[in-house]
Amino acid sequence: MDIHSASFLSFLVAATIVCVTPGPDMLYVMSFGVSQGRRGGVSAAAGVAAGMFAHAVLCAFGVSLLISRYPALLSAFKVVGLCYLVHLGVSIIRDRSDMAVSTERARQDYGRIAYRAMIVNLINPKVIVFYVAFLPQFTSSSGWPVPAQLLSLGVIFVIIGFTADAVVGVTSGVLAERFTGDSNLTRKVNVGCGIVMFLLAGVLALDI
Repeated sequence: MDIHSASFLSFLVAATIVCVTPGPDMLYVMSFGVSQGRRGGVSAAAGVAAGMFAHAVLCAFGVSLLISRYPALLSAFKVVGLCYLVHLGVSIIRDRSDMAVSTERARQDYGRIAYRAMIVNLINPKVIVFYVAFLPQFTSSSGWPVPAQLLSLGVIFVIIGFTADAVVGVTSGVLAERFTGDSNLTRKVNVGCGIVMFLLAGVLALDI
């Protein structure tokens, strides 16, 4: 790859800081850790990581750069993302199941959680712009082709991000599972997590 060691170290430091700094993705993972337990939190983290990897691939092959040059297209992504978050918020608030129930149906839902997390990450226009602005700073004009460098850095970024999000998902899940079986608390948690989705939608709408 022929990225100078100092540049690569800078990338690792910057990527770690970005990934451990609380943001919408981490809040999203936390909400599912709280409402669905450790597996739910890790599933959401895996979904976010899948979305991040897809963005890394798109960035490596120039698709993200192309999309970022069309404000109308970014706005369309924003509207879709906003509507999807609102839909998730309503779905979570209407969910009356217990937290982290160990049934076959619950295990199947983990795949759905991961899928939803991936979609939320994919349609976030800020993530598209971030990849275009962040990864190219750490590439070199010599050595591997730039797309290969971007993809390699993107994969490393995904690993760091998944690790940070998974820790948050497991931690929030462990705390939540102590209260499993309390239907009144479960209901409050679902409402709270639904409100989190609405807040994330509001942040996306205001472009904060």
